[in-house]
Amino acid sequence: LAMLLTQIQVMSEEIKERARHKAFAKISFIELENRTYKRDIKAGGDGRLSVDLLKTCLRSNERELLTWQYIAKLIETDE
Repeated sequence: LAMLLTQIQVMSEEIKERARHKAFAKISFIELENRTYKRDIKAGGDGRLSVDLLKTCLRSNERELLTWQYIAKLIETDE
């Protein structure tokens, strides 16, 4: 029984670590996208999307970023 509990605890830590990596990767990607949106907005568009659409995408991504930051916080504080 003790061995089974140890295996479950190890699996739980591995899952938590994987979740942490996924959350921080997603945060990094969204931050990169936001920098690109801001650059393209400043340039007057990217040639495919209008400035208005880029601004909409940026606002949406900013909300998404807050969500993923909250998820990362929950993962970090989970005991």
